[in-house]
Amino acid sequence: MKFFLILWVCSAIHGSCIVPPITVPGEYNSHTACVTAGYKEGHNVFIAIDKTLAEKQRLFVAFHCNPEVSI
Repeated sequence: MKFFLILWVCSAIHGSCIVPPITVPGEYNSHTACVTAGYKEGHNVFIAIDKTLAEKQRLFVAFHCNPEVSI
């Protein structure tokens, strides 16, 4: 089964996430590989966010590994 990585930038203050989410290009051969990439990509996204904005809005990055749906 293949997995696709989806990232969201969310605000703990507002209790919501920016839509649409960030879809990371590519696919992963396992859930474990996708989750590992999720932490790495999430970290990269978070360090690119302005620190003042991240602090003020209490931003964080969430991710989800979606399994490929075959018909």
